Amino acid sequence: MLRIKVEATSANLCVGFDTLGMALNVYNEFTFEESDDFKFKGFLEKYSNIKNNLVYDSYIYLFKKLNKEPIPVTIGFKGDIPVSRGMGSSSSLIVAGVFAANHFLGNPYTKDELFSACANIEGHPDNVAPAIYGSLVASFKYEDKYYPNIYNVSDKLAFGVVIPSKPISTEKARGVMPKCYNRKDIVNNLSRIVNIPRAFESGDIELIKKLFIDKIHEPYRKKLIKEYDEIKELLANDNVAIAISGSGSTILIVSNNYDYENKLSGYNYKRVAVGNGVAISEE
Repeated sequence: MLRIKVEATSANLCVGFDTLGMALNVYNEFTFEESDDFKFKGFLEKYSNIKNNLVYDSYIYLFKKLNKEPIPVTIGFKGDIPVSRGMGSSSSLIVAGVFAANHFLGNPYTKDELFSACANIEGHPDNVAPAIYGSLVASFKYEDKYYPNIYNVSDKLAFGVVIPSKPISTEKARGVMPKCYNRKDIVNNLSRIVNIPRAFESGDIELIKKLFIDKIHEPYRKKLIKEYDEIKELLANDNVAIAISGSGSTILIVSNNYDYENKLSGYNYKRVAVGNGVAISEE
């Protein structure tokens, strides 16, 4: 049996729209066992078939890429990553499917090549990159290939998430964004995104607070998340930086202090830490 653990992610990192993401130590776990036909265990009923299962689609993708006949497997699932909350739940399905296919094909692809495959399926790299490599990852695309740059995150930084009960689909979150932006807003984000990796590596929360001013997606998406302004107001006098995680509705809190359980007792607040990337084992 093949076992794959894939971590949650917090993508965009405020100003890093579709380019920056960080792994979080919340997991979805998958098992793959050769079978006489494709079978599904642990999924909701509507996803327990080959028509509506993203793990299956991603698994098949790699076989098709090599013009190979897919090897049937039983796919097991146990999940802790919240669905449609901006924490990379769908990315975990893609990563698991692609990495499992590579295993059953005899490992013809490198990790970097598998990353490009996952990013092509997802359509953007900011979630799948940290799910694969761990830590903080900045990614870009050149021609048909995606390239990751991996950065350390200082242990001076502490992270937490507020996970609202209301989900938000990526499609809806993208739908509220404008089609065009003015030059000042673009420059605002460019001038900040280039400084994010160094700020996270040094653990400089004062710098991160100054950098966490987005003009591309948060001003529009926050209207979908009633908790966003409430959390901002509650923590206004604290030394924290706040961002929408992925496309929402989860809110990422960055600080030098984990102790927000009391202040955020009315919200679904959870301490998290930086993750280490996909883990694969055989049993």
